[in-house]
Amino acid sequence: MHQPKRLTHLGTPDTGKDGSPSFYATDDGRYIVQGYKLTSAEARAQLVNFPDGEDAVIITRDLADMIVAQHTGTAQ
Repeated sequence: MHQPKRLTHLGTPDTGKDGSPSFYATDDGRYIVQGYKLTSAEARAQLVNFPDGEDAVIITRDLADMIVAQHTGTAQ
């Protein structure tokens, strides 16, 4: 998969932790979500259509709300 060269930071909710989770726009119109890796074998076994080269990350509801607001144009 083509990899972006530049990212624009769109948001990081105040979680009391440094830098995670965060949301970025890429220079080619896609998005990047930064979060802690999902490492539970039981939870990972429930992911569908999960090819090599992909990973799953955990994000907070606050970050999900930021992503929706950015996508729908309701970000403040």
